[in-house]
Amino acid sequence: MVKLWAHECLRVFSDRLVSIADREAFQEMISAKCKEKFKRDWEKLVQIKPLLFASFTPLIYPEGDTTKKPWNDIYCELTDRKKVSKIAEDSL
Repeated sequence: MVKLWAHECLRVFSDRLVSIADREAFQEMISAKCKEKFKRDWEKLVQIKPLLFASFTPLIYPEGDTTKKPWNDIYCELTDRKKVSKIAEDSL
């Protein structure tokens, strides 16, 4: 849930910032709030950057078994960037 909160903050606020300095300052704010409010270290929490969530790429499998068909339309963290890239390219 902490990563989902951070993703939403990044999409709603950070994506609208135009200067690199403002984006860096916002990243520092998110990192500090993550530590202060949730007691989580940003660098340990977010392993794959940029932090992205979406529902267009099925990455969640029943019981975590990748041999089964993944669930569709589940809003989740996009950790498999090769799969995300392939789906995006196929959609184009």
